Amino acid sequence: MTASSIEYVKRGFVHSPDGNIDYREAGEGPAILMIHGTPESSAKMSRSFPYLRDEFRCVAMSTMGYGDSDRPPEPYTSTEQFAQAAIWVLDGLGIEKAAVFGTHTGAVIAACVAAEWPDRVSAAILEEPFNWNTPARLQAMKSVHTGEGESADGSHLADIWRDVHAAREGATRTAHEMRQSVIDEIKANQGEQPAVYEGMGWHGAAPWAICHYDAWSAAERIQAPTLVIHGTQSNLGRSHERFLTTLRHARGIRPPAPNQFSWSLDLPLWSAEVKSFLHEEAGL
Repeated sequence: MTASSIEYVKRGFVHSPDGNIDYREAGEGPAILMIHGTPESSAKMSRSFPYLRDEFRCVAMSTMGYGDSDRPPEPYTSTEQFAQAAIWVLDGLGIEKAAVFGTHTGAVIAACVAAEWPDRVSAAILEEPFNWNTPARLQAMKSVHTGEGESADGSHLADIWRDVHAAREGATRTAHEMRQSVIDEIKANQGEQPAVYEGMGWHGAAPWAICHYDAWSAAERIQAPTLVIHGTQSNLGRSHERFLTTLRHARGIRPPAPNQFSWSLDLPLWSAEVKSFLHEEAGL
């Protein structure tokens, strides 16, 4: 095997009006744009590439302010702004149309992309979507996403390490992935925290935005075939049937999970379902 024949994940930046957006990509074929949950980055999403790259061009982006993407000049306060950055990634990579996958926070951003830019989306895959747009749900988000910033003695680093290990998703997470989660958390918490996010800081920028976005209105406007994923025991799964009846063209699955489902919990099952959906419903 020569060096040029070795498959690897490409890395780069799209230079957008609001700063650099980092991305990773692999594979060839119809494009899938992947949007992570909070406070993750494109680094974690790239773990899914080996399961899809044989048939699709996988592009994982880090949403603005996360991973190695720049923080915007002014804090984003709307889901539409985060979604616009996803369109800039497609523009920068010369992708006219793509399937859009989003998990957790990324699911709402992906829904916004599909609703606001229907001509750019061939299919949508929404993992654990939910309408967070109520005062009570914003308060719930505030209890999870806190913008504590950096402590002078560095104790915040130990706190992040403990929190990440306490929240590990199970045996599927390797030591490398745990370290990457710690790195993503550190990057999301660094620096002076903006007041606009009401104590959620940069860490909670995207969650704050989705708590001020009407996901049901977005679902009504999505034209592309959509796959809706909620875990069998997900506390967000109570919205599963409503998404299926609100979306114009939807398929739903409820994979086994102790609570909310994440693609990383069962990559073979997840990738098989995604491929089946994209072939059968989107014609890709």
